[in-house]
Amino acid sequence: MKKSERERKESVIVDMNDFLMEYGAKKLGNRDDLAEVIYKAAKDDVKGLDTLFKDNGEARERIYKAIGKGFLSDYESDKSADQLDKDSESLVHQAINYLGKHEKDLDNWKFN
Repeated sequence: MKKSERERKESVIVDMNDFLMEYGAKKLGNRDDLAEVIYKAAKDDVKGLDTLFKDNGEARERIYKAIGKGFLSDYESDKSADQLDKDSESLVHQAINYLGKHEKDLDNWKFN
């Protein structure tokens, strides 16, 4: 993976988590441990977000995964829809891991 590609991927992972944090703040309130709560819900199974937000997968599918899939379709247009779907699932897991490693940074991020 080229450096610029890696930087774009990290940038999209940050965007995915920013949107997830914003969504979480709307659903759960602006709390000091929001990133930790979201990470704990999703670390073993990303579908834990559905239970946490009580939204039938809205955040997971239409926000979190969709952002990653949009990024991948821009940069991997030669892949099949099936492969893009698998790759976007992988990107979601990478984003959750990133969230777990940056909980404190994301919890310090305050939404207006």
